[in-house]
Amino acid sequence: MSLRVFGFIALAAIVAAEPGVAVAQSGPAPTREEIQPDRLTPGTGQPADRLEVEGGIERAPCPLAQPQFAAIRFRLSDAVFANLRGISADRIRPAFADYLGQEVPISIVCEIRDRAASILRSEGYLAAVQVPPQQIGDDGIVRFDVLMASMSRIQVRGDAGNSENLIARYLRPLGEMEVFNQREAERSLLLARNLPGFETRLTLRPAEGVPGEVIGDVRVERTPFILEGNIQNYASRSTGRFGGQIRAQINDVTGLGDSTTLAVFSSADFNEQLVLNASHSFAIGDSGLRLGGTFTYAWNDPTVGGVSPFDTQTLVTGFDLSYPFILDQATSLVGTAGFDFIDQDVRFGGAALNRDKLRVAYARAALYTSDRRSIDGVGGYSAAEPRWRFGIAGEVRQGLDIFDATEPGFPVNGVPQTRAAGKADATVLRIDGLAELRPTPDIAFVIEPRLQWTSDPLLSYEEFSGGNYTVGRGFDPGSVIGDRGIGFRYEFRYGSALPRTRESWAFQPYGFFDAAWVGNEDPAALGGTGSDELYSTGVGLRANYGDRVRLDTTFAIPLNRTNFQANRPSPRLLLSLLLRFAH
Repeated sequence: MSLRVFGFIALAAIVAAEPGVAVAQSGPAPTREEIQPDRLTPGTGQPADRLEVEGGIERAPCPLAQPQFAAIRFRLSDAVFANLRGISADRIRPAFADYLGQEVPISIVCEIRDRAASILRSEGYLAAVQVPPQQIGDDGIVRFDVLMASMSRIQVRGDAGNSENLIARYLRPLGEMEVFNQREAERSLLLARNLPGFETRLTLRPAEGVPGEVIGDVRVERTPFILEGNIQNYASRSTGRFGGQIRAQINDVTGLGDSTTLAVFSSADFNEQLVLNASHSFAIGDSGLRLGGTFTYAWNDPTVGGVSPFDTQTLVTGFDLSYPFILDQATSLVGTAGFDFIDQDVRFGGAALNRDKLRVAYARAALYTSDRRSIDGVGGYSAAEPRWRFGIAGEVRQGLDIFDATEPGFPVNGVPQTRAAGKADATVLRIDGLAELRPTPDIAFVIEPRLQWTSDPLLSYEEFSGGNYTVGRGFDPGSVIGDRGIGFRYEFRYGSALPRTRESWAFQPYGFFDAAWVGNEDPAALGGTGSDELYSTGVGLRANYGDRVRLDTTFAIPLNRTNFQANRPSPRLLLSLLLRFAH
């Protein structure tokens, strides 16, 4: 039995015996994870492909490496690289620094050439280093010519849809570079590719007649409509184990890089839980700035002891403004600021029992970085499954005393809040993390920590919770709830979850261990102990078919009982099936 269901029964008994006491109790308001739509539709397990930049400048063979020149030696004093642009000569010095002052075979010139080309490539430049005809004199100086690619023009092919002008503005900086640099170009290309419903690929073709000049051929693919259906059994018995969601995403209607999402989630019997969600976002300018808004309305009518005395309605609406401060294939730093308007009403037997009104401003920063060599395909790794990947997201939430927000304490003639000590103007810090390590391409160790800290007692919606939707697979959602909390999900994965083609399957077995600890400013709310915890373990299998089907099957074993559970929960088989149609 979850903490929330236990609370329902206890509250029902109190109301039946002493109706006047009910105002001092916490109503069964659902946690934010139980109504937020993003937790209801998991990803397909198909991360974004590597950003593709094809083509470049061909490298010529080096004749000085041939055997007939093996006996020729000289003392190297310096190397000079002509026609370097956009990069300091000091950055190339490591290509020959090891040989300075030494007598070396003439074939070392070829090695220096290749090292210099590798340095330029690692810095993102498309360049060829050539050895011009020369006589190496007593000064020991070797001269090289560098041919660096510059983009003479850009042409866009494919279906750019209504956002053609926006995509062109994103790509304009590519043609303004003195020399083409893939690292610098990645931001423009990723801004275009990250537009909802678009995929871009850049191919470089030599321009006729001018050595080093290339034409940027950008191929654009457009997906204006995506439909997803999800069925899962993560919920508690009180709200119905099984539920399903239909989610439609409509892209590129206005030409502003826009996306509109409509979603409906319902429990299997259509009575115990219903969630409606609508959201819209669009680009502002051509720098990556986006403005988004969301609206969610949820009805919860949980069954307690065969009856449904409680009726909870939750309204969440708000807006956010986001900007990618850093954006390349290996690293991203995205800042977001926004505002949430939250109303929760709990009724018992048709009478108003609790009411929370939260007005929350927040700021969030999310940093993710991964192994650059994996992105380039070194060692059998990929951008989707790199040797290592780390991420951290921090969010500060500040409740505001505006728009009729809940006042502290009990109203004299009004409806009380869900927690007597809860503060609508609380300050909350949340941190989510991710760490992936793959010692080999087929073995992954993954840990996802979560933390919430506050010095204030919170209203129900803002509390940290543990269970199937967050941390604690095998436990009902909200099995532990507190003002503060820390938890982690650890997985050992074998194999790849990424299908090789859109018409193939990928299977990834995994084992896991979850743990969460919560604390509360109101110890009585956690069974008088002031804290609670949960632990679970188990195994699972992810099966993905292209980017269209994801099946996640988990056998979860709870390892303890929480304060409000009479017994340790039984093992559960958790299922989540996602079907995706894109057109």
